[in-house]
Amino acid sequence: MSVVQKGIILTLEGEADKNGNPTKARVQSTSAEGTSTLPITIPWYLRGKMGRLEKGTEIAFAVFEDATGIIVSRIDGDWDGVIEDDITVKGNLTVEKDIMHGKENYVM
Repeated sequence: MSVVQKGIILTLEGEADKNGNPTKARVQSTSAEGTSTLPITIPWYLRGKMGRLEKGTEIAFAVFEDATGIIVSRIDGDWDGVIEDDITVKGNLTVEKDIMHGKENYVM
């Protein structure tokens, strides 16, 4: 059984995704200082400019019995609204202008 733990990023590593961002990280649990995980998965929504993960970032993560794992979230929940620069849409995309707030709404 796995539990979600609090930790900090030690390294960003692993094969790069299609945007050139690392796909794995080594993490140190805040409750087990001095130990680190094997490289665990950084989900697509936390890679690169979206997650702004770097050495020392506090995160929530889970490690499974087979030593694989995944980062669940930044502990601070911070996100500045940035999505990677290039987006490929397969299908339809409608862009609507929100005149009241000056923001665009994207509907897929």
